[in-house]
Amino acid sequence: MSKPMVLCGVSGGIAAYKAAELVSRLHKSDTTVRVVMTPGAQRFIQPLTFQAILGVPIGTEMFCGPETSALEGLYPHLYPSGQADLYVVAPATADILSKLVHGQADDLVCASALGLSATCIRVFCPAMNTNMWNQPVVQANVQALEERGWIRIGPDAGRLACGTSGEGRMAEPEFIASNLLHLLRRTGELSGKQVLILSGPTREHLDPVRFISNPSSGKMGRALAHEALARGADVTFISGPIPTENRPASHPRLTFKSVISADDMLCAAREAFSSADYTFFAAAVADYAPAAPATVKRPKSSSDLTLSLRGTPDIAATLGTLKQAHQRTIGFALQDEDGRQRAAEKRLAKKLDLIVLNGLSAMEADAAEYEAMGGDGSDFTSWGSLSKTECATRIFDTLPLL
Repeated sequence: MSKPMVLCGVSGGIAAYKAAELVSRLHKSDTTVRVVMTPGAQRFIQPLTFQAILGVPIGTEMFCGPETSALEGLYPHLYPSGQADLYVVAPATADILSKLVHGQADDLVCASALGLSATCIRVFCPAMNTNMWNQPVVQANVQALEERGWIRIGPDAGRLACGTSGEGRMAEPEFIASNLLHLLRRTGELSGKQVLILSGPTREHLDPVRFISNPSSGKMGRALAHEALARGADVTFISGPIPTENRPASHPRLTFKSVISADDMLCAAREAFSSADYTFFAAAVADYAPAAPATVKRPKSSSDLTLSLRGTPDIAATLGTLKQAHQRTIGFALQDEDGRQRAAEKRLAKKLDLIVLNGLSAMEADAAEYEAMGGDGSDFTSWGSLSKTECATRIFDTLPLL
């Protein structure tokens, strides 16, 4: 099995000198390490320092000379970024945070971030003056990156190079390296495992135009898919209608199936369930459907319309009856009152090994408050406010305990 690759992006701050120790520690571990630098970083520390540590060329230029023929030289923003298992920006200055948030690509560190695969782990290690760190715009950029799945390490508080004291010091290289290696150990832990994810809303049509549905965005399902892929699993993703941007990114180990109604979703899920090691019921399935949908568009009438509705199939409960000893099922409960009691009842009724409880504010949001109850029926554990990416990570970290 090949070594995981860590790509380290070094930006222009005084803490750039710490990146040399970070790269050295990672190089001494069982990883392949590559470095890209901004022009500003090269004014604080020479590329030769990293080249001496790694014994390989360092990425410094966006454009190559006429004599270059290797892919790394022709496309320095894509190679090695496209092969990276983890990308860490250390130090991450206020300037680089803003560029990462807005997708700028005018230096090799930012352009490499755009060349990462969907499953690459993204980490940033802030380093700047305390006043800069506390600026609302900087904090907004930090929050935006975290909501998109970037993991923050630091900053620490203490004496800064500018002579002031406070929060803003880049975390120590030993601490960063330890955390990065922990993140990498997740990679491949689900290799050979089959993961089934049901996501998005369903639409129950009254006629070819109108339907009953809900505003589920599919963001939780996407976060679960990316986390499963990052850990090496093969993923079958069955989704109701969601925006294209909320679909998981294409991947060789991802099979995407689009469905419309609850009946469609159950049919597709039945086919995939028997081979799934882990099944996630993250879809917001409509509870009712028109009993007699029209085959043509109903004309508008001045009189009231009375609908006869039938219950839709309970997908989780139906598949729960087919569950084998080795299979694990995970569900979600969206509740606005008596949440814990109703979620606990749902876990038992659907034979779930884990249920995650959240409130109505989670619908369409990037973050929410989460609680979880495992299959042993013990009390709920509060996970606090998490982005959906962080929630997906927490769920997968819990799987070995189920």
